[in-house]
Amino acid sequence: MNRRNALIIFFVMMAIFPLHHDSDASDGQSTGLHFLLMGPSAHNLGLSDAHTASLTGASAIFLNPALLSMENKSSATLSYMVWPFTDTQNSFAGLAYKQGKQTYGIALLSSLSDNIAHRTNPTPDPDGYFAVRYLSLAGSYSRSVGPLSLGVTGMYLFEQYFRDHASGFGMNAGLALNIMDDRVRLGAALRNLGSMEELAETATRLPTLLSFGTDIQLLQFSTSAIEDEIPVLISVIADYNMPINDISRTEENSITYQGNGYLNTGVELNISEIIDLRAGIRTGETQRRFNFGAGLLVGDFYFNYAFLPFQNGFGVAHAVSLQYYF
Repeated sequence: MNRRNALIIFFVMMAIFPLHHDSDASDGQSTGLHFLLMGPSAHNLGLSDAHTASLTGASAIFLNPALLSMENKSSATLSYMVWPFTDTQNSFAGLAYKQGKQTYGIALLSSLSDNIAHRTNPTPDPDGYFAVRYLSLAGSYSRSVGPLSLGVTGMYLFEQYFRDHASGFGMNAGLALNIMDDRVRLGAALRNLGSMEELAETATRLPTLLSFGTDIQLLQFSTSAIEDEIPVLISVIADYNMPINDISRTEENSITYQGNGYLNTGVELNISEIIDLRAGIRTGETQRRFNFGAGLLVGDFYFNYAFLPFQNGFGVAHAVSLQYYF
């Protein structure tokens, strides 16, 4: 058995494993810092956060750092998301510097929920307003070895709720593999593994996630427009995500699960390597079932937009991002 076949079998076994876990093993405690679970850029959000095997530039620092060394160029990304209904704003800035088979990355991810009413008594008018803030500073290293790539990210984390604040540390680790002449990419990542200091009296538990993903170039064809041929590529991207409370918390020294796994799936239509149209769907418990997005490549600049309708009257969020390749 050669190395490539062994790696393919490894990915298949890892993909099957999460389908047979015991969801009753949860200890019932909830997690926080959920801003770490949302895609950092409009590209990620338009695909419904199916990004464990999809190349999306510097945002991979928070998703699957192994993907950084699979990019063809270095890149810098700026992204901003606003959710007017909740006065929530998410911002992302990241840099991925490629040097041969190695790639280094640094990034900042923040979330701000403003104008939250504070009351000490049930009165019509609040005593005042406050904000909830989250911040993550991260650094990554990724290296490719043939069709395989490995990566790791270290994160400094900060949260503030009213007058209380806490900090902590986390890490992401992942691997990715190209097969079938790079038409199929497989990925696996363990995200948000770490701990926080106590916030007031209780330490927030990180939303640790084990993800398995694939990015498949499903169909490629050309269509005519006047006298020119326009190439069209359809890709299907999918992630299976397993929320995890912690590693080795049970007496049997095994993994404990917070809840059932869920699937994020996206479809991307690339037209003439310039225009991208994308849509995605999320399963499981979510208020953001369907997501839509578009991208435009102009020279070395890549513009992206995502439209995120929330269910049950939570309004619509919008995200924009700008990526520069160099």
